[in-house]
Amino acid sequence: MKQEIFREGAEAKLILDTFEGEKVLIKHRIKKNYRNPFLDDFIRRTRTRGEAKLIREASLFVNTPRILKVDEVNSKIFLEFLDGVRLKDVLDEKKELCIVAGECIKKLHEAGIIHGDLTTSNIIYLEKGNEDIINKIQKKGPLFFIDFGLGYFSKNLEDQATDLVVFKKTFNATHSKIKNGWELVLRGYKPNNELVSRMNAVEKRGRYH
Repeated sequence: MKQEIFREGAEAKLILDTFEGEKVLIKHRIKKNYRNPFLDDFIRRTRTRGEAKLIREASLFVNTPRILKVDEVNSKIFLEFLDGVRLKDVLDEKKELCIVAGECIKKLHEAGIIHGDLTTSNIIYLEKGNEDIINKIQKKGPLFFIDFGLGYFSKNLEDQATDLVVFKKTFNATHSKIKNGWELVLRGYKPNNELVSRMNAVEKRGRYH
């Protein structure tokens, strides 16, 4: 299979390729020419290592792509290709997945994982796949979380509140047609009063991304 650019962002590009006979997505953190070369190399290696660690830890609690290889020297993560659709593209017809998304985010937060960029574009919906995928769906549901590039480890209430407020902002902007959509997400998450209060405070400040 010839390499193909799947998506390109400010920090990294996603490349479709094959690895050991399997279709993969390679996340390649790109060089920043404005940075000192040694600093740039350090930052890209550190972020690659950190994201791989987050994905592996998150996979214990929610579905994530399987990591096939981490190439820190070249700032690349080789990930299992998920042949699904973005939650963004199916949620209006499958609003019950709002509850599932909330449940999954709660699992991440309870495990001390902050995603950092929660959107319905960073959640993949799968109904079928190979045996490994089917097993994951049976155990943890049909949602797979991707792109932990801005994530980090924390059990701080403020960080959890910020993660949810970021998601709420993009969710309501993208899925305004879903009646009581955000309330369904919270039904799945089941935040306590302290977390709700902190979310309200974060929203009032208006500085969360």
